[in-house]
Amino acid sequence: MPYRGRVIPPLMEDAAAIADLPQWVARYARQENLFADGDRVLVAVSGGPDSVALLRLLHRLIPELNLELGVAHFDHGLRGRESREEAEFVAALAESLSLPVFLGEGDTRELARREKISLQMAARRLRLQFLKDTCCRYTFQKLALGHTADDQVELFFLRLLRGAGPEGLAGMPPATPEGLVRPLLAVGKEVILAWLQRESFSYCQDPSNLQRDYLRNRLRLDLLPQLRQYNPRIREAVWRAQALLQEEERVLAPEVARAWAEVGEALAPDFYRLHLPKFLQLPVALQKLVLRSVLQKILEEYPLSTAQVGGVLDLAQAWKSGGQVSLGTCRVARAGAELHIFRRLPAPPRDSGTLPSCPGLFEAGGWNWRLTSQAYLPEAPRPQETHLVWLDRDRVEFPIEIRYFQPGDRFWATGAPGARKLQDFLVDNKIPRWLRAYIPLVLSEGRIIWVPGLRLAEPVKLTGKSRNFLEMEISPGNADTRRLWEMLRACRQGAAGGKKKDRQQIKAS
Repeated sequence: MPYRGRVIPPLMEDAAAIADLPQWVARYARQENLFADGDRVLVAVSGGPDSVALLRLLHRLIPELNLELGVAHFDHGLRGRESREEAEFVAALAESLSLPVFLGEGDTRELARREKISLQMAARRLRLQFLKDTCCRYTFQKLALGHTADDQVELFFLRLLRGAGPEGLAGMPPATPEGLVRPLLAVGKEVILAWLQRESFSYCQDPSNLQRDYLRNRLRLDLLPQLRQYNPRIREAVWRAQALLQEEERVLAPEVARAWAEVGEALAPDFYRLHLPKFLQLPVALQKLVLRSVLQKILEEYPLSTAQVGGVLDLAQAWKSGGQVSLGTCRVARAGAELHIFRRLPAPPRDSGTLPSCPGLFEAGGWNWRLTSQAYLPEAPRPQETHLVWLDRDRVEFPIEIRYFQPGDRFWATGAPGARKLQDFLVDNKIPRWLRAYIPLVLSEGRIIWVPGLRLAEPVKLTGKSRNFLEMEISPGNADTRRLWEMLRACRQGAAGGKKKDRQQIKAS
């Protein structure tokens, strides 16, 4: 990335610059390359002063920056009537500016309970997902958020207290590769409030911002005023330090990207793999940067502490496979000579199901199953796909059972000389320990006859003596099983690639 020139100092208390705030924001947007000519920009508006000022400023700058705006508001369902009134306020504001508005809502408390996370984290996840979905559905290239310079400084202290490393202390970037932009990131709250008052623009007040139950509020209301006694310009000093850390990140980013391309790869959405022998040859400092880079792909702006990164590094350096590290919504698992990094999965399924008859369409364990049966002609093709198999119908008894991995399971895979432990079969096929409990197993009369995604059993395969065939097809029935199928397929392809490479090496030798 080319050098952007001297860092623009934050606009914290300059009363003389208040009238010129729109032009100041336009200059900042140009220096940080926040917008391209003709961008469609979705503005996230909560109804509070920061987001209202953002919308008003960008609306005024439409001719100069050549933008097309939309407005989005998300109701977290936490404050009842007040939340509904804020949604009505934002809708009316968008209408007064002749802008399209998109309203969303969600059950924050239910998500926090289900995922065992804080209300703040649950609210943020729901809100961001709604905003991203809206951008995708209505083709907005940019998502504008109303974070201010004060938010940036508060984030510094929040992450400092939690033991974050340099990347965390650098705070929020003005723009991200995914199209998220923060045009007010160098403007202080006091300036924004003064500008809104000068322009006679109304906004909503969130009383929770004054409650000391939240750490961020205590930092804002108690700690920062005390620190200003030691340095009246403490906010500007911290903001500048963060800007310098971000400059260093920009310089290091190409080197981190090159290292990642050598040691890691994306296997599926929110599923990444690190090749440990190559990874551990990197300098330790670069190892940490690569880890932070890939972890943040899943965690986004969730702060990583130095201790957390160290824990993942310890897992990578451990001599034994099978360990896991939990980082909020992210999981890191050691699988042989690989480190798998993926978004947290639901708890492994425990319920079993049955496929009572044939033909038919059935649902079991979140998977859809299709069964058909016909006379078998030996010259007919025999499909043996990861999701579709042909079995000897006369060797299968109904009902067919669908369940998941149990200790002691045995499986006679097609082409194998006999039955062996299912666990050993899965190990040979490079299916990591953390994924095994999610693979549905198909059983007839208590024996495993198919491991979907991997192999059919030898005793039920079609032979020259077969007279009838049973066609069985599996497909994901919900978002969780679709994701699991993608991960299973990625692991299977990785195993096939590894075997091919081994054969090439043997041939070459």
